[in-house]
This record gives sequence, structure tokens and C-alpha cells, in this order.
Amino acid sequence: MSFYPRKGFKLVTIVSFIVVLSIVLTMIITIHSAYTTSKQSLVENYLNNNYDRASDLASSTGDLLDRVQGSVNAIAEIWQRNHGLDENRMRDLYDTHREYFNSLSIIRKDCIVEQTAPATGDLHKGESVNNPTSRAVISMRDSVITDPFVGTTGNLMVLVTSPLFDENNQYYGYVAGTIYLHQSNILQLILEREYELDGSYVYAVDSKGNIIFHPDRSLIGKNIASNDAVWKVIAGLNGSMLYNDLDHVAYYAGYAYNMKSGWGIISQTPASIIDVPLGTLLLQSILQSLPLLLITLATGWLLTYLVVKPLQQLASYSDKMVKDWNIGEFPPIRSATYEIKTLRNSLRFTSRQLQKYIAKLQNETALDALTGLANRRNFDSTLDTWCMGEEPFAMIMLDIDHFKQVNDTYGHLTGDRVMQFLASMMRNVSREGDLCFRYGGEEFGILLRGCNITRAYVVAERLRQLASSTISPSGEIVTVSIGIVACPDQGTTPVELISKADQALYVSKREGRNRSTIYADELLSTS
Repeated sequence: MSFYPRKGFKLVTIVSFIVVLSIVLTMIITIHSAYTTSKQSLVENYLNNNYDRASDLASSTGDLLDRVQGSVNAIAEIWQRNHGLDENRMRDLYDTHREYFNSLSIIRKDCIVEQTAPATGDLHKGESVNNPTSRAVISMRDSVITDPFVGTTGNLMVLVTSPLFDENNQYYGYVAGTIYLHQSNILQLILEREYELDGSYVYAVDSKGNIIFHPDRSLIGKNIASNDAVWKVIAGLNGSMLYNDLDHVAYYAGYAYNMKSGWGIISQTPASIIDVPLGTLLLQSILQSLPLLLITLATGWLLTYLVVKPLQQLASYSDKMVKDWNIGEFPPIRSATYEIKTLRNSLRFTSRQLQKYIAKLQNETALDALTGLANRRNFDSTLDTWCMGEEPFAMIMLDIDHFKQVNDTYGHLTGDRVMQFLASMMRNVSREGDLCFRYGGEEFGILLRGCNITRAYVVAERLRQLASSTISPSGEIVTVSIGIVACPDQGTTPVELISKADQALYVSKREGRNRSTIYADELLSTS
């Protein structure tokens, strides 16, 4: 059979070429679709995780600064109560608060150091500190956390101050706790431990974009306000983004603003972190698709002119599959030709196998990596679907009581195991068809299909009692607070149900924790 016939190409050659091209393109586009879906899910996970981390650290930093400011205010009260402090008393106060400060000083309103501790520090009694920062603190006559500045000794520092008033209520000066940013300081207790082996790290900036904490201490004091994430956070914004830093390295970053101090926290992970898992996914997809591709191609080359009409149907399905791999059942194709039957079965088998494989990939990316429960994205999608349906359902929202204490006392690894421990108990009390999910942080929930509020309360109590009677991985009992709503009794939209579940959960927290609350206007149904 000549490939170039005298009157043109033979139909079998054209048909075979079309079949091969369609099948190969379908395989390539399907694999690309799986790759793109997985990449999007990984990117969203890193962005959400970094935003959650930045938000938690911004909150923790704010709480820490409150404690530090409270310590300085307490020292000011002692000074005013005793009408001054001698050297011994000053040294004792420094020893008591040295975990917060590198030094303590009493500065008069004429910028002269009246007392300082330790005696071997950079400031000395009688020394003048007539610099712009000191003058600004004196002019404000209020409690102040200053922006970073270079002191007379060349140290980059932050002052935490409180005003002093004499027995006649006249302004006398201020007490200042000094935090040296280039030396070991209190910020490291919260932020430095967040450095990870995958290249993720956390840094903090002041209201002007100056770095006040960074794992690389040589960068402390550098102004990076032009950084895309930094200029957003110093503008008071919170969020996450993919951006290139000043060295043109791409990062998935989450940023959070702390209103108390005006500081911003940025948590970021190198964008290259997803290259390895995506490369592995692409290779696996190709290897799994290759045998099916070879079988289909071998069958296609056996087609004859008798398969032209059925082939058009196959080509049409293949074209639709290129646009949407999940197009449903394979169309009925009637042919008495052995070859077309074989091709039909092979293509249908290929389509189903790929649909199953991609569905499996999507299911895996819909799970929370730590607990194995449904993630927030999966929860939102399921809740939207159930709210549009006619079948009633209930929702249980729960929060681990005092979970921050678990992390602070036993570390984040133990905290992670506690969340996995709770996830296991949630699976034990739920039924097949229910959806156990991690809403965010230490907040979880269960969607109970076809369940009324009474049944949901029984499930919630079973979970609460199981948690309160079982030793957790921390070595102690960890309790949960629960809020319960039902659709359509308490609401018919996702926003309404989540809001009311949160209100019920808040009541459980407010009433002492370790309890379940059914939402009602009066919110009286608690146990």
C-alpha cells in the first residue's frame, strides 16, 4: 500500500492519523490538567499556612509586648511609690525582668541618666542621652515602644518606656527597658524557632519597614519597605501572596499587622518547595498513562475504512474530553467491526481510568495534610452543596481549649499530635457519609448528613466526654468547647450557619469551656 497514492491519501491513513493525534493530545492535556490542579492546591496550602502562621505570631508578639509594657509600667509605679530607686533596688528590678530587657534605665526629663542596670551596661549614671528618640519620648510623656534606633554606643535598639511623675504630679522623666536587636532578646523566644529546614522562615519589621528580627542577624536594621509583602503589612494589611524579594527569589508569603506596636510579621516559604512533588506527580502520571496510551495507539492503527463513521463519534468525544476530562459516560457507538469495538473499549477504559486517577488526586489535595480530615476548601464546597439540597443536616463546630498553652508548654510537635488525636476521636463518633473537617488552626467540625439538632447534640456530647476522659499525647486531658446548629432550623446559608455555630461555640468558651452549646436566640441550652 503506497503512502502517497496517485489520487491522494487513502482514507485509512487519514483516519489512523486523526485517531493517533486525538488520543495523544487527550493524554497530554489530561496529564497537564492533573498537574495544574495539584500545583494550585499546593500553592494555596502554602499561602494559607504562612498566613495562619503570620497571624498567630503577630497575635503572640502583641501579647508579649503587652507583658513587656506592663513590666515597665510596674517599675514606674514602684519608682513613684518610693519616690525614686537606689542602686540595689534598681539592680533587683533588672534581675527580675532581665528575660525581657538587656538593660533598665531611669532618664530624667533633662535627658540625664539617673539610674541604670546592669552597672556594666552601655549607659552610666550621670550620662546624657540627649538624642532624638529620648527627646521624643519626653515630649510625649506616655508609655511608648519606640522604632529601632542606633544608641550612643552604636547598638541598634528598641525602648519600652513608661512616664514618671513626682509626688507633686510633675513630670520627672521616664523609665526605659532596652531591647538590643542584634543581641539575644525576647523576640527570639517567639520568632526564631519558626525557622524550618525547608527554607521557610519568619521575620518582623517596624512601621517604617526596618527589619527588627530576622534569622540572618546581619539584615537587622535594614529597610526593606519596597518589598511587596512588607509595604502591604506596614500599611496595616493582612493576607498572603506570591512575590519576588529584593534578590528576585520567589516566595509564598503570609503577612499580618499588629495594631498595638505597628509592627508586621511575614512568614514565607521558597516557591521552589513545590518543584519536587510536582515533578514526581508528573512522572507518575506519565508512567501510569503510558501503557494505556500504547494499547490505544496499537488498536488505532488497525482501523479500516469501515470505521469512518464510528471514528467521527470517537473523535467528537475525544475533543470534548480535551476541554473537560470529566464529561460523564462514554457515548454509545455501534459497529460490527472488531477493530472499532476494540478502540471503543480501550478509549472508554482509558477515560475511566484517568477520571478515577484525577479524582483520586483531587481527593488527596482536598485533605488537611496534618490531620487527614477534610480541609477548609473541601468543607466550603460540601457546605455549599448541602445548603442547596433538600436533605436536612447539622453542623458541629469545636475548638481545643487552651491549645496555646499546649504549644507553649510541650512544643508544636506535641500540639500537632494532639490535633491528630482529636481528629481520630472525631472519626470514631461520626458516621459514614458525615464530613469531619479542620476549619483552621485548632478549630474543627463535623457535618452530619440527614441529622437533626437533637442527634447532633448526642454526637457532640459523646465526642466532648470522650475527649475529657482520655489522656492526650501531651500527657494531660485536653477538653473541647462545642457549638451546634442545624439546617434549616437555625439557618439555610453557609454564612448564617457558620456564624451561629461560632456564636454557640463562643458561649461554650464564655461559660467555662468543656461544654456543648446548641444555638438559640437565648443560647440557654448548654451542658
